[in-house]
Amino acid sequence: MAAAIVLPISGPYIGLWNGRALGTQNDDGFVMSVQSQGQEIAATDAYGMTLVEAIYRGMNWRCRMRGLEFNKAGLLDLLQIFGRTGGFTTLTPRLDPAAIGDRWSFFSAVLLLTAILGNPPTMPQTITADSACLAPGQTTEFMLTSKMREMPIDMVLLPYSAVVSGVGTVIVPFTTT
Repeated sequence: MAAAIVLPISGPYIGLWNGRALGTQNDDGFVMSVQSQGQEIAATDAYGMTLVEAIYRGMNWRCRMRGLEFNKAGLLDLLQIFGRTGGFTTLTPRLDPAAIGDRWSFFSAVLLLTAILGNPPTMPQTITADSACLAPGQTTEFMLTSKMREMPIDMVLLPYSAVVSGVGTVIVPFTTT
């Protein structure tokens, strides 16, 4: 058998948030993204508005998903992290005035993504974000129609302190195995 020219990495993941299932996702699965923050140095007398340098100012990691199982407790929990009425499989959000003004991290929980296939072809095997929650300002919508209800969710992965093997204690948005 001939060796492959390209050795792609692929494979789906299952997800839990706060220990509750996020269910089956659309074909894009869980989409991890990072926005690197920086101050552009692009207004100089010698080079006009040419970008000549930048100052690193941090990074913001997110996890985006589109749940296909509308009634999964993890998805419903995320939509109702600031207040709810009813059980874990209901959607009755409550505006809790006592929660207004709390830190966002107070509502965060562990996001755990685990590869279904072995290693290889999938890497990383797990992604664990200890401080994940609904992203500020994100919009979730679902259609009340005869079509399947999908639930788009955008989560922010807040940085936290973790012990990483061989490195020690560091600030991370998530760890992997």
